[in-house]
Amino acid sequence: MSARASVHPPSIRPPSLRAPPVGAPRPRGRPGSLRFALRSLRKQRLPAACALLMAMLALVAIFAEELASSRPIACRFHGEVHLLANVTHPHALAGVDEPRFEAERQPGDWAIWPLVACGPEQACRGSTEARPPLVSLSSPLGTDARGRDVFARLVYGTRSALGVALLAVAAFVLLGAVLGAVAGFFGGPFDFFVARVIETLSAFPVPLLALVVQALVPHPGLFSLLAVIAGLRWTEVARLVRAEVLAVSPLDYVTAARALGATPWRVLYKHVLPMTMTPVVVAAVLGLGQIVLLESALDFLRVGLPSSVPTWGETLSESRDHFGAWWLLLLPGALVFVAVMATNALGEALRDALDPRAAA
Repeated sequence: MSARASVHPPSIRPPSLRAPPVGAPRPRGRPGSLRFALRSLRKQRLPAACALLMAMLALVAIFAEELASSRPIACRFHGEVHLLANVTHPHALAGVDEPRFEAERQPGDWAIWPLVACGPEQACRGSTEARPPLVSLSSPLGTDARGRDVFARLVYGTRSALGVALLAVAAFVLLGAVLGAVAGFFGGPFDFFVARVIETLSAFPVPLLALVVQALVPHPGLFSLLAVIAGLRWTEVARLVRAEVLAVSPLDYVTAARALGATPWRVLYKHVLPMTMTPVVVAAVLGLGQIVLLESALDFLRVGLPSSVPTWGETLSESRDHFGAWWLLLLPGALVFVAVMATNALGEALRDALDPRAAA
């Protein structure tokens, strides 16, 4: 038997690499695989509804300029045509909002405006007070104490919440997966050090540490917020990955790969790390809602993103100074609740679908 034919002997080949019997239909993913889990989730109403809600929030974040902007989507102004002016911000339309456009328009000029023709930092038609919803069609969700449109603030706050959540989850999942995999596979002093750091950081509540660190930063911003979240949340992923690596490393196919001369890094990357992706995927989905809640809490306490960045937490914070402005509390609070509950329900369903014992 040649060396190429003996790379994966049938007796030690992992179940995911065994060929199906001749003539048998090829299965669409084995139980416990990500493909099998996604197919099973499509048949369940609650996870599908949660995924739809998150997709809608993502579309709102992506197309925020088409929903609320002080510049038109497309227009002809003073004989010049501008397309996607709310995204490109042409110099010819600097300072041109809807009232000024109507006042200076010439024959033949036209404009297609967003759903709300007001930006997140712009006072709507000179208003400087909080107005409840449905006072006017130009501000369907009312305005805050500075006269800024709440709908525009919430739309751009969706982009801030999901953007911070995605970047933070990517950062702490990558950091935790790498440190946990290396520590569990190679062991030794590095494993001892990583384990002690995990135990130390896990003893403190993440919101409290994040609040303290952000309060000590002279000028807190996006980078400091991402660094704080990634530096505090990577321990959760590292603990899961380290435990999975310790469970997978003694298996027969990993021993066979080592016996065939594969380098330790190749064994870790090709044979061990792919078997640990199930808890990582679940932790990433659950982490989205947790980061949204943490970011909103820090913004509510005014130690998160700068005040110039529209966020759900910043709108919630304004309700503290205006007790009668219930819409400043209810509307962003409902969005935070929907985002957190949808990601938690989706993560729980994904964890159950990725469990091969539950799928069997």
